[in-house]
Amino acid sequence: MSKPVLPAAFLSGVLLVLCFPKFSVSLLAWVALIPLLVAIRNVSSGREAWWAGFVTGLVFFGVTLTWMNYVAVVGWLFLSLLESVFLGFFALLVYDARRFRSPVLRSFIVALAWSLIEFFRSEVPVFGFGSNILAYSQAGNDWIRQAASLAGAYGLSFLIAWVNACLFETVIARRFTASLLLALAIFLGLGGYGYAQMRETTSPAGILRVSLIQGNIPQSVKWETMARDKIIEIHLALSKLANFSGTDLIIWPEAAFPGYFNRDAQASQLVEFVREHQVPLLFGSPHLEGVSEAYNSAYLMTLDGELKQRYDKQYLVPFGEYVPLQPFLGFLKPIAYSMGVSNFIAGTEPTIFRLHNDELHFSTLICFEDLFPGLARLRADQGAQFLAVMTNDAWFGPTAAPYQHLQASIFRAVENGVPVVRAANTGVSAFISKRGKVLGSVHDAAGNDTFIGGHATVAIVLDAQETLFRKGGWLFPYLAALLLAIISAMRKPGNGSYPLRALLLALPIMAVYGCIRMQAGASAWHQGSEDQSPHAHSIGFDTNDIVQRDVLEVD
Repeated sequence: MSKPVLPAAFLSGVLLVLCFPKFSVSLLAWVALIPLLVAIRNVSSGREAWWAGFVTGLVFFGVTLTWMNYVAVVGWLFLSLLESVFLGFFALLVYDARRFRSPVLRSFIVALAWSLIEFFRSEVPVFGFGSNILAYSQAGNDWIRQAASLAGAYGLSFLIAWVNACLFETVIARRFTASLLLALAIFLGLGGYGYAQMRETTSPAGILRVSLIQGNIPQSVKWETMARDKIIEIHLALSKLANFSGTDLIIWPEAAFPGYFNRDAQASQLVEFVREHQVPLLFGSPHLEGVSEAYNSAYLMTLDGELKQRYDKQYLVPFGEYVPLQPFLGFLKPIAYSMGVSNFIAGTEPTIFRLHNDELHFSTLICFEDLFPGLARLRADQGAQFLAVMTNDAWFGPTAAPYQHLQASIFRAVENGVPVVRAANTGVSAFISKRGKVLGSVHDAAGNDTFIGGHATVAIVLDAQETLFRKGGWLFPYLAALLLAIISAMRKPGNGSYPLRALLLALPIMAVYGCIRMQAGASAWHQGSEDQSPHAHSIGFDTNDIVQRDVLEVD
């Protein structure tokens, strides 16, 4: 491998790192892939191309996933290496595209390959992990992120990668006219569409005042028996403060109740609170069926203190909430359980929660479930007027993880045209409009929104609308796979390579998987509205010192 190759691949990794929290220089996303494309242009074999992509991935994921060190160093190493392997295959596909003479076609293949590889690394069973999708770098750009309503985050990543490839062809390969004009057309088209979407106004279907509770319970004491009373007390105290502002729904984070709610005598405290204050409560708690069947669940308690509905988390965290592939990895169970890995069972279906005499419908996503576009889409298609994300990001310390997680929720809102509210044990607990605009969050006087306790109340506009993404734009990755296979098959016999054979093998697998997802879909229509309500009002209350002192004293 020639000397300029590795530095160029390394540079792409650095630029990608700078695109995401906590740096968030979103403009760099439009040029971050160019050094990698230069490296691939200079290699002499597919093997060298693969290593160039792997190096880029190793820098990118090795840095942006450092928060995994707070959970397990082995997990950080494994996940960084796994995600880097996917970028190696991206580079291999780009290397294979060098055979085509048309710069426009080459740039198109680069974009298809990038979006397809992102889809694979995000959706592959068991090990899929959709963090830091290239499109997520634009989460803070009001206009650009609106493209996700057309073909989702994968579609926007396709366009960003296409601009990168066009600029590469323009500057490096010196194909000025067509490639440069195409890059400008894509960028201006995205801006124009986003501008129109942000200015669009319709009549709201209603307004709901939602309160988010952020308990900021240290992970070290969250499951300590002696801390249980104090944890419940903290959440109830914050809920009472939130209720003073006038609220229609209070939401606690994932596993906020420190025990099995359906088997715990302390559950009566929540029932008493709801009956006394006459406000519905959505909260997270483990749920125990029989002797050993445990679920990571979300409960909705109505005004009479009754538990009307429950959602059991469908996508569990591998090696965090269960040991995957037990026919092969079952021997790891004793070791995993001794290290604190849970033994949850996955839920089988989404739950559409109902409020206000069945007039208001919403659904929940627990923890990293908001990284999977299909889960959110299915809930919106089944009639959810907003989505509630319940999570606990205290695991990851003072890192960029909560902000990376927030980006995913922003895109789930834009893709599906529904508001999203996030309740986290520690940041970022936020309210997101259907256009992906953060309307408010739990924060202290200094603006800190992680590792502080408090509450916030905001009136969200119930103006869900069916986006093109929900109507069929979610199929874009499958179309990308089909187009790549067709383009590869256009070559003369004997001019193929192993990327072509790999694609032709992957296509039927993706087709079957796509059909399964299509069968799970449903359709619903909701009238849209303007991005914000003039009646929105937020209140924050910082309880960090109280929370830390009281809980640690119990410990």
